[in-house]
This record gives sequence, structure tokens and C-alpha cells, in this order.
Amino acid sequence: MAGLWEFPGGKVETGERPEETLIRELEEELGIVVKEACLAPLTFASHTYPDFHLLMPLYVCRRWDGIVTAREGQGLAWVRPNRLREYPMPPADVPLVAHLTTLL
Repeated sequence: MAGLWEFPGGKVETGERPEETLIRELEEELGIVVKEACLAPLTFASHTYPDFHLLMPLYVCRRWDGIVTAREGQGLAWVRPNRLREYPMPPADVPLVAHLTTLL
């Protein structure tokens, strides 16, 4: 969804668990290495788009190795939770902001 801000992640590949997907995607998209023990499940989004239904888990990650770098030409921003609503997001991501704001 070009031009929108999204939480990092991606599609689960065959035989992959959601945690493995997130670890792989964080390395591919942001150049960081995350251990599964450093992921804490927070909540999930369930959203119906015109062509598919999305079930997206949201994890909190507080520890990683490496420096966060945009590896796929995307924009990056460190944002305080109370400012996340200022960023245009895909419809499925919007409800997750309230959970992050409460937690952080």
C-alpha cells in the first residue's frame, strides 16, 4: 500500500510460523537480527479487504542486534505511540495503534 506507514512484517511462507516470518522480515526489511525469545505477542488485527481477509499478529520487540536501516527503500521513523495516529496507515493497522499506546 504505497504511501502508507505500516508495521514491519510480511506474508507467512509455507511451513513457517508467524514468529519465524517476523524474524525473517525484520532482517530483510530493516537489517536487524531478532531472537524469538525477544518477541512478545501483544494483539492481532482482523480486517477484510476487498480481495482477501487479513489476520495480522502484532508483537512487541524490545531487543535486537544491528542498526535499523531501510533496506527496501521505505521510509523509517521512530515515533512515540501517542503520535502514531498522525501517520496514514492501512485500515488493518489503525486499530493496533490503541494497543501500542496503552502498552507504551
